[in-house]
Amino acid sequence: MDVNSFLRSYCRSPLGITSFFLALGIGVSASLLGLPAILSVVLGFGGLAAIVVLSLAFGFAQASAIAEADRVEAEKARSRLAQADDARKRLASLRLCEPELASARDLVVLEAGKLVEDCSRRGVYDPQAVQAVLDSVELVDAYLKEADESSTERRFSMPEAHPFPEAASRTTQALREKATLIAERRENATGEIPGSDRIAIEEELK
Repeated sequence: MDVNSFLRSYCRSPLGITSFFLALGIGVSASLLGLPAILSVVLGFGGLAAIVVLSLAFGFAQASAIAEADRVEAEKARSRLAQADDARKRLASLRLCEPELASARDLVVLEAGKLVEDCSRRGVYDPQAVQAVLDSVELVDAYLKEADESSTERRFSMPEAHPFPEAASRTTQALREKATLIAERRENATGEIPGSDRIAIEEELK
């Protein structure tokens, strides 16, 4: 954690907020006692500096900043995983007639479900895996839009405005690649040992 990140996390932490209000209380109290305004401000800032120095000396500031940074990351993880879960549900609801394409879509849905479940349980997430789920929805949306346009053009004998050769096979391949990426990134994020490695370890132990 660099200095700027530490300061942001500390200022947002309960200890940082409490320190600010204590310093403000010192300044206001000094003013109410009839001290000059400039002296009240100096006392307020001095009190804040003293609190921060003592917190740093005893390690409270560092612990508070780290806890706040962890809280922010956990909140971000929950938000992104919720997005991935919404995308997974939408992907599962899309109707696909091509068996191979539907199978590839189902594989992405399966891996996305594992991603959301495992990462939610461990309080982690992987940005690339989540983005792969979102990208998969966009891929299928693009395919369905093009298929609908092509159907309309054929019905009315119109020239094809946006040629998309081998659309189903190319989308299928892209979805399989996304499913593989999601699975790999999930294993990395959660520390899960792949099945092949598990078997190798068992063999080594025999």
